[in-house]
This record gives sequence, structure tokens and C-alpha cells, in this order.
Amino acid sequence: MSNKNLRFVWLALFSSLTLFVGGRWNFPLAAWLAPIFALRFIRNSEKGARPFFWLWLATALPMIFAWKGVTAISFIHPAAEPIFIFLMQAFTLIPFAIDRIYIRRWTSKANFPFWVTLVFPVSVSAIDFFLAAGSPFGSFGAIAYTQAGFSPLMQILAFTGMWSISFIVSWFASVANYAWDSDFQWKKIKRGLLTLVGVLALVIGFGLVRMATAEPAQQEVQIAGFSLPEENLVSMTELLHTGEESSFREASSKLHEQQLAQVRVMAQDGAEIVVLQEAAGLGFAEEVEVLLENASTLAREEGIYLVLPTATLDRDGKSPFHNVVRVIDPNGEIVLEHYKYGGTQFEGSVTGSGELQTVETPFGTISAVICWDADFPEVIKQAGEQDLDLLFIPSNDWLEIRNLHADMATYRAVENGMSIFRQTGGGVSVVTDAYGRVVNRVDVFEETSLDGWGGEQMVSTPVGSIDTLYPITGDFFGMSMLVLLLVLLVCAWLSRKLD
Repeated sequence: MSNKNLRFVWLALFSSLTLFVGGRWNFPLAAWLAPIFALRFIRNSEKGARPFFWLWLATALPMIFAWKGVTAISFIHPAAEPIFIFLMQAFTLIPFAIDRIYIRRWTSKANFPFWVTLVFPVSVSAIDFFLAAGSPFGSFGAIAYTQAGFSPLMQILAFTGMWSISFIVSWFASVANYAWDSDFQWKKIKRGLLTLVGVLALVIGFGLVRMATAEPAQQEVQIAGFSLPEENLVSMTELLHTGEESSFREASSKLHEQQLAQVRVMAQDGAEIVVLQEAAGLGFAEEVEVLLENASTLAREEGIYLVLPTATLDRDGKSPFHNVVRVIDPNGEIVLEHYKYGGTQFEGSVTGSGELQTVETPFGTISAVICWDADFPEVIKQAGEQDLDLLFIPSNDWLEIRNLHADMATYRAVENGMSIFRQTGGGVSVVTDAYGRVVNRVDVFEETSLDGWGGEQMVSTPVGSIDTLYPITGDFFGMSMLVLLLVLLVCAWLSRKLD
């Protein structure tokens, strides 16, 4: 089979692997292999726009299937999500276009300088960073998240943040094609391959050593959490939409009482902190006020900290609702109040300041954010700057996003050297240590307690901060990739002028 026809085999392999890159069926190895075949296709294609159109289709179609129902856009209109995904994939063509320019102008069969292998990973990392920086979705969809669960590689987050993972994964594909274009002749590719292997060994080896030599957490705290049965929220929302205000108020008050009763049970079972899911205290201002008073009394009586999220609705439905998480101490005092800031423009809630508040406790320094907030690493790095020991992330997800969104939160733990406790409705609740290692994981769709609550956790949680560089370096790596991309574009333009 000629290279011209064989290239469509590479395109088909790329498209098949793309089904498992992120999304609902993420498989970390697929992200390393897929771009190998995409580069093979585009480098062996004729000039013109047609190969890029085929590559666009080969990327977008599997992504539409893999990400079906995952994004919040799916709630706007059934057609909105596939259209959005299709258009966004056009940005992924940019690194391939730049790579082809450099391959055709600076390489030949007789001469393939190894530095050219850096063009593709620099471009990929820069585009990945550019799409996330300033996005209302936060870092959602970043390539680094495809490596969730690959703990040794994830340790690099503590130094460079996510964008170095994008670089490493795409550089692997570029070097694989460097060997392929050199007909796998060992004398030609030896130095380049050993360079890649050395870097991978250094990064992964460092991660293994970092985890193996990790000292035990400063202390462990018994923390409990539980989520609402999904049908409760659905039925209450239906009452609200049908205008049955009195029935909604009654249902809201009853649900609050049931939740506080469960909090008391968990406190008496030994929990020192109890956490509820996002919007657990759903109601109008009057119901939420009563809930807070009763919760304060309960915290004081049981001598516990209570992480209590509420969603206060406007009675007339004309103003944004207030999506807030509060921490109540054992004296019954509200010592932290945080308004959600991530994705509020899509949810219709009041937007918070994005400033993390902290509370000093016998268990160390703690803080709390809400669900989508944790998708903004440049904001959560305040936790690392303040040497946070434990971050609570009460959340509320849905079936298609449950694994992806829980995995994303674990990245914040490694970046900032802190434990996280994520209590989630309609999804996966997860607890990790400061190295991102999962201590407990509960899928509400798979496990429901005998008393009807979902996602119950009673976890001896490791608590204690460790120093990381990410709060200092922040997005320096991503910004560097963006600057290098501009340099590559300028050099490509100048070389064209010289031709």
C-alpha cells in the first residue's frame, strides 16, 4: 500500500484512539498514542487545506461521542454541545499546521535536526494553555487531565502545573515520528531517543521517589460526608417550577431537618467534621436562615465543624441565586463564607470574588470552595500560597461528568500540597492526600446507603500541607510555551519571506 493510501489508515487509528482521550472513557495511554498517527497522516499528506479538513473531522466526530453530555453546554440545547465541540477542535489543527511547516522547511531524509521535535509539543502546550487561560470553563478539557491516575507523572504538577504534562505527552508523539521519518535507523535516532527516554525517566522516576519518600501526614482527622438522593432535588425543582411555593417550602424545611439529623448521627459516630454536597441547603431566604440557626446549634451541641453549602433562591425568580458554602465551628459560629465564582454565568448564581478564605483549626488551616471553582488552578493556587492543610470541595455533578470532574480536583491537591475532601451529589465523592493519592472514592450512582443517603463517607483523612513550587511558578510554563509559539510563528513567516 502506498504512503498516500496508508495515511488514511493512520488517520483511522488516530480517530479511534481519540474516543479514549479525556471524556467519558478516558484511558491515559490513548493520549500518548493518538497524536503519533495524526502527525503521520498530516506529514504524508499533499499540500492544501483538504488534509486538515479530514483531520478536523477525524478529531471532532469521536470527541462529540466521547464528550456527549459531559459539558454544561449540553443543558442549553441538544445541538449546542456537538456544535461547540466541533468548532473548538479547529484550534487543535494549529499545532499540526505549524509542525508541517517546520518539517517541510527544516528537515529532509538526510537531515532531521532533533530540535524540530520540539515544535509540536510547544505548539500543543501553548494552545492548551491559551484555551484555558481566561476561559469561563476554567481548565476543563486540558490535555493534562487525560493522565488522571498516572500518579508518578502527576507529581510534576507540584513544580510546573498542568502545562508541562501537555508538553511531555505531545513530545513523545513528535519523537516517535522523528524515529519513523528516519526509518528507525538507530545511528540516526539514538541521541534523540535517549534524550526523550532520559527526560521521561527523570520525570517519572522523580514522581516515584517523591511518593515513596513522602512522610506521613501531620495528623489524621475523622471526616464524614453525605449527598442527597437525586430524586429529592428533582422533586423540589419540579415544585419550584410549577409554582407550588408552599409545597416547596415544606419540602425544603423537611429536607433540612433530615440532613441535620444525619449530621448528628455522623457526629455521634465519631466524625469531627461533617461535609454536605453543593446546594444541600436549598430554599428561599427564610428556610436557609432557619437551617443556619439550627446547624449552628447542632455544631455547638456535638462539638464539630460543619461544612454547609446552601443555595438561596430569589422568591420572584428575578435575581441570581446565592450559591454559598459556610464553615461553622464547634462554638456554633460561622467562621467562613465563600460564594461560588466558577461557572456562575452558566448557572445563574451570584459570582463570588474568587478570594480564598481560611480558618485556623486544631486540624490545621482549612478552606472551602464549590464544585466548578476547583477547575481554575490559577485561583486555587492561593491555597498553596497560604499553606492550606485541607480544602473542602462540596460539589454537584451528573452521570456523564462524574469521573472526569472528580479526577480534575485531585490535580489541585498535588499542585498546592494539600489534602482535599470532595463531597458530591450526582457524581463521585473523593478524598486525597497532598500527593493526589486517593484515600477514598464513592460513586453515588453505584453506592447508596441503607438510610437513603448517597455517597456516604466516613474517612480518616490525612491532613497537612507540604511545600510545592507551583504557587510560586503558577502559569510560568504555560506562558513560556505561548511566547515560544509566537517565536515559531515569526520564524516561519520570516523563512517564507526568505524563500
